Amino acid sequence: MSASLRRCKHVVGGLVEPSATRLPHPGSGGSSSSSSSTIPLRKQSSTGKIGCIALLCSPAAYRYRPSRRGVWLRRCLRAASGQACRTEELSSLAEAARAVPGLHIWTDFCSELEANQLARFLDSQAPPWSKQQFGVPTLYRSKHFGVLGSLRPRLVRLPDLELGEVDLPSDGVLKDLLDRLGADGMPWSRALNSFVPNEANANDYRRSEGARLHMHWDDRGLYEESVCSVTVLGECIMSFQKGGRSNLHSRTAVTSKEDAGPLVRVLVPPRSLLLLKGQARFEWQHGIPEPSDFLSERRVAIIFRRVHGAPPRDEIRENEASANFALVISTNWPDPDVSAAGRVTAGRLQLLREMCGTQGGAGRVSFASPARPGSSQGKLAAANDVTCFRLKLNDETSIASALEDAGKPSLVLLDGFNAEERFGHYVRAALPNSMRILDMQDFHALRLGREKLISEQAPAARVASFQPSADDEDLLRELAAIHRCDATLAISEAERKLLIDVYGIPPHKVFAAPFGFPASERSELPSCQQREGIMFIGNWRHRPNRDCARWLIKDVWPLVHQRLPDIELSVYGANQTPEDAALSSASTGAHVRGYCKSVASAMRKHRLLVAPLRYGAGVKGKVLEAMQHGLVVVTTPVGIEGISDMAGFPGYVVGNGGDDAAAFADAVVRAYRDEQAWEHMQAQALTLMAANFDVESNARSLRMYLEERWRNLAEDRKRDFVGQMVWHSSLRSTEFMAKYIATQEELRCLQRASNDQKKKKRSL
Repeated sequence: MSASLRRCKHVVGGLVEPSATRLPHPGSGGSSSSSSSTIPLRKQSSTGKIGCIALLCSPAAYRYRPSRRGVWLRRCLRAASGQACRTEELSSLAEAARAVPGLHIWTDFCSELEANQLARFLDSQAPPWSKQQFGVPTLYRSKHFGVLGSLRPRLVRLPDLELGEVDLPSDGVLKDLLDRLGADGMPWSRALNSFVPNEANANDYRRSEGARLHMHWDDRGLYEESVCSVTVLGECIMSFQKGGRSNLHSRTAVTSKEDAGPLVRVLVPPRSLLLLKGQARFEWQHGIPEPSDFLSERRVAIIFRRVHGAPPRDEIRENEASANFALVISTNWPDPDVSAAGRVTAGRLQLLREMCGTQGGAGRVSFASPARPGSSQGKLAAANDVTCFRLKLNDETSIASALEDAGKPSLVLLDGFNAEERFGHYVRAALPNSMRILDMQDFHALRLGREKLISEQAPAARVASFQPSADDEDLLRELAAIHRCDATLAISEAERKLLIDVYGIPPHKVFAAPFGFPASERSELPSCQQREGIMFIGNWRHRPNRDCARWLIKDVWPLVHQRLPDIELSVYGANQTPEDAALSSASTGAHVRGYCKSVASAMRKHRLLVAPLRYGAGVKGKVLEAMQHGLVVVTTPVGIEGISDMAGFPGYVVGNGGDDAAAFADAVVRAYRDEQAWEHMQAQALTLMAANFDVESNARSLRMYLEERWRNLAEDRKRDFVGQMVWHSSLRSTEFMAKYIATQEELRCLQRASNDQKKKKRSL
């Protein structure tokens, strides 16, 4: 008999009285003062035979050389498991219960034939094996059946068959196994106490691949008390340890007796049923922490649980049929108090909450971004009642986890084409049946093209009439993002028409979704005589705003000050630099005041909003917000895009105001002095706002559009040839293959030339 087996005889198999056993320390010559006790498991099987399991409980094991403890114990158990514990009849089930209260094992739960049938079923039937659970990588393969429960956020739902998820089967070998668990009069019936699982996880461990199950506790809130595990193939040694430091690390991370109690290791044979409940489930960590704990190359086990608080299955299905989950993905955390884009996003979130949350609160809306969390994230979550997730760029696991935690949303809104480029393909791969919506905010390529013209000193008329051409890379990227999505939200009807008429976007794929503002009563607004001063506001991080503010202060305002010396200019906006603040000029009455804490208060005390925008795109939120609060606006053709034409705009539009400071200054002076025209324009502006930018009307129209697109999603995709084409991986494969072949051929030519050169040198 080997030395290791002689040592194991003292602790495994019940060959020596418990009081006389000794657990020798490796290398000590067999002497040790630490005692150990045999704790055997004994249960009458359904065949009438006695099943025996060897269990080693070693209070002394963790005291000597912790780094070698696990190796030595595994060596002992491997030596003994093939002989002693399989041939000796064990007794004293009470001692096992005292060691790990709530641990039960029954051998021969299923026959060898049934086990093989189960293995074939798991290998051949959906869902496929995956090395992820809820988007989190694992060290083993798994597949899930039945109710899905998530810890973060805590939610419960039925599997979505359209996403390839699978419910618990209603017939077949797995259903037979479920029925056996709930059958009356079986050895396990009393311990299970009418346990009816509503989920099953099959795990496939491969020892050669380094499989392991880290020591962990099970969650009390998500699952009910009992968990059952049926070992289909293979055998293993499962470890239990009371207490400990971590729920995620292996037992070798425990370094002191105060952190964790004795280590208990149980041999789990093939075709057995293991039950954990009570303390064994929630107070004792359990796991298979080392690949060598698997005593065969492959182990397959099915774990049955019941998700706590799951409603009846028909009730869940009814809710899922009527409620949606939505997710917004952006490259930043938008702040409605800082930018117009933030106000647009806040409106979108409000609409999505209404679409998803009206079914008895069953729906939810989430927001995800790779940007650093800060005050904007907290404000976004609090103001809009959304759950926020931070993504990692180019990290599929992070994005998959966010999609899982967001409830596998049926609507995913991508905030800007940059967000679509970075995250759209992940969404499509993980949620192929979800509707992807691109929110443009503004026409990015149009704005960048105009900015380039400004840098080239192009006249204002050319800037205003600019349209990107087919050789514009920014345009091609943006159009590709539009085609890849199921629906696109343009910020104005003007940009929608441009996309359809000039760039060929199918009309059903793009919808004008401008700002929405609550109606203002003119009687509640201050009159012209109650107001004083002129203002500009805009996020200085947005380059068109910075360009506008600097041109206003340096070129336009000195001309205005000459004619209105007692009037001050207040320039507001977040993200100003010290260089921006230095533009303030007490001599001309121009003040750069920084972030505006209350935009409404500032707008209700000033008489004019001036916005000599030289370039940009989309609808200018500052112009609409000024009209809502009763200011008269002086701007350029760029400033009124998507709002009105020049003839119908209730304010002053300077056609060449983007490059003629004198003309713009003249319009500012006239607007400030003409009180009668001011009052008339204020009234016209409120009428325009109520007709075209009413928040309830615009939200209602957008909701109808999105619901129609959702209903027709499958048919729309079948006729969207360009959209499907841009997703086709072979679209550019011939180009890349040609380049690859050409490169290979060039390398071969270089190699031949080099060899010829070497031959010539040798011949000389």
